[in-house]
Parts: sequence; C-alpha cells; structure tokens
Amino acid sequence: SVRMEYVGFNTDKAPFDDPSVRQAIAMAIDKQAIIDEMLVGRAKVADTPLAPAVFGHSENLATVENDKEAAKALLEESGYADGFTAEITVMDRTAADMAAFIQEELADLNIELEIYQLESGAFLDYVGGGDHDMFIGGWGTVTLDADYGLYALFHSSNIGTSGNRSRYQNAEVDALLDEARSETDEASRLALYEEAQQIILDESPIIPIYHPSLLTGLGADIEGYGQHPASFHFLKDVHR
Repeated sequence: SVRMEYVGFNTDKAPFDDPSVRQAIAMAIDKQAIIDEMLVGRAKVADTPLAPAVFGHSENLATVENDKEAAKALLEESGYADGFTAEITVMDRTAADMAAFIQEELADLNIELEIYQLESGAFLDYVGGGDHDMFIGGWGTVTLDADYGLYALFHSSNIGTSGNRSRYQNAEVDALLDEARSETDEASRLALYEEAQQIILDESPIIPIYHPSLLTGLGADIEGYGQHPASFHFLKDVHR
C-alpha cells in the first residue's frame, strides 16, 4: 500500500519543539514489533514518509534506527533524563492498540503517555487545531507522487486541518517542496524530494511506522482482478 501510518508530534509544544526529543522517541519505537504483534506481519516498516511504490521514494536516506539506549542518551543530553508526561490522541481501535504498545516502549525512557481517544470528527478538529501533544494518523499518497505525500504533511502553508497536523515549519523544506512542484526533469525532482525527506527524517516531526499490506479474498476460479497500491480495485476484466 502507498498508505503510511505514523505517530505525529505537536512541534509547537514543549518538549516536542526539540528535534532531539522527537528523534529519541523515534529511536525508542520498535516498528517491526508493532507489525509482528499487531498486524501478524501484514505490513512493511516505514523508514521514510513515502512508500516504495511512490515516485520520490529513496533508498539513499539516513533513516532513524531502533536503539533504545541511544534514545535514553539523547533524552539525557536534552535535559529530559527524568522523562515527562504527554498525551497521545487516537481515533480508532487500531490506533489505540498501537498507542498502548508505544506507551509501554516509552515507559523505559521515563515518558508517561496518556491515551486520549476521540471519534473521527472530534479527532480531526482537536489535532487540526493544535491542542494535542502527540497523535497517531495516516496518509495515503494516492497519486503515487511525492508531492501529494510530502506537501500536505510538511509544508508550512498546510499547518492545521489541511494535513500538517505536526505544525512543522522549516523554510528549507518549504523551498525544496515548492521547487519540486515546478521542476519538470524527473531526476532533478527526485533529488529535491530526497533532500527534503532527509531534513524531515533528521528533525522527526512525525515517525513513519508502517505501510499496510492490501489483502483481497478471491475465489479460486476468479481471473482478471487487479489491485492498485492506492487501494482501488480493478474489476472491469474480472471473470470466471
């Protein structure tokens, strides 16, 4: 799937206005364990915001590795060795289960997470309005192009309900995403998106967790079915 499930921070609020704190939390979360324990292995670890099927995905990025000891050291350097208390907002059972897993992981860093669950409309208003600390969200890059996957989530013009619920602002990222929108050469666009993604990974306004697998049950006599990575079903040529 080209969908990404992720943990987001409110980068306007302390201590999440500190990139080192955000990166420490990213280091502490075992994404593969979430996939194995919650999804029975039916997903792919998301190391970057863009799934492999999306134009703009890169294998050349320095990604955040799972390393709890390094996370503890980073928090200590940032002045949070004793941890803190924060709220993580979710809107469905799957996200609540993931939040409970993360709650347990972060307890090792002396971070106490309180899980706050809302129905979808209230969730979007609450998180879009900037009242949250952390949240669990999802985004599908249905166009299979990096612009759709990065501009809404990370450009400062989209802070709030438009998509940038982490309230992330970085002038260099804005400039790279703006330039990539008008660039017609594919190699140049890829280079711009790669540079933007590296900055995003280094500053960790969100933590990409996984790209879910798409599952379809078919009878043994069914032929001609197709599955698009943006979850669309191709049924025109289906026959027995």
